[in-house]
Amino acid sequence: MTLSKIQYYFQQQHPLIDDTAYYRKLAIIVGIVLTIFVYIFDPYDNYVAIPKFEIPIKIIQLGYGINTTIVIYGLYWLLFRKLKFSKGNRPWKTYHHWLLLVAILAIAGFIGTVYHRFMMDVGEVDTHYYVFVTIPRSIVIAIPLFVITLLLDRLYTSQNTKTVSTTTISAMQNGKINDISDKKIVLQSPVVNQNIELQPSKIVYIKASGNYVEICSSDANKPQLLRASLRYVSECLTSYSFLVKCHRQYYVNIHQIQSYTGNSQRIILHLRTSKEQIPVSRGYVKKILSHIKELKK
Repeated sequence: MTLSKIQYYFQQQHPLIDDTAYYRKLAIIVGIVLTIFVYIFDPYDNYVAIPKFEIPIKIIQLGYGINTTIVIYGLYWLLFRKLKFSKGNRPWKTYHHWLLLVAILAIAGFIGTVYHRFMMDVGEVDTHYYVFVTIPRSIVIAIPLFVITLLLDRLYTSQNTKTVSTTTISAMQNGKINDISDKKIVLQSPVVNQNIELQPSKIVYIKASGNYVEICSSDANKPQLLRASLRYVSECLTSYSFLVKCHRQYYVNIHQIQSYTGNSQRIILHLRTSKEQIPVSRGYVKKILSHIKELKK
């Protein structure tokens, strides 16, 4: 059960963060924490090795933090600004995000080792010392830095979601939202500089589609795509009770349901203004049938 939960967590869609301010803050905080860690624990044995240059040990130790800050921000610039990493159409999931963070910290750690070798004369390092001292120390350094990175990531995602949701709601009659309102709202992508305008009452269904969310409206010729997760969009539209989750990849407008086929285990919804057939997972069948029954009264 635990294994399946872990697998589900890592397979979930995750916003691909492409924000200069976020990576600048991440680089600075990780650099400061690493500097404090080096000052307190001296994991690189700076007071044992011999400096190659006439530079105070404290200044050399400060260099580890500065070096890490520059490397993290430099990797962000390379991936997102130079290589346009966020412009790809690949589905971005939680395990992709973790791998990206691990890769960034690993490269920063490797560059830190190169810096250490350049600044300090470590002599001949015994293999036993390398395996049982140097590598464990590197892991001990990496763990708190990785935890801090994840906390900053969670804080950024949470704050960004709340900000956009609040902006959307406040723009609509001081938060008093009518389910059948035709007032247009704007959904802002939490990942890239993109927004779409729509009328909630015109939404037919919402579908997770790779790294995007597909929003089909009855007044549009084709679905609109927003770079975001399904969960993010559902939180922005949580005040519209007619938009109901029916599957891990779908939300449907219950007023758009024309008929359904299937049994008590699984049903397929047929819509009034779309040829898309919406699957209903077993866990949502009872709720959807209840909504259909209420609409027929």
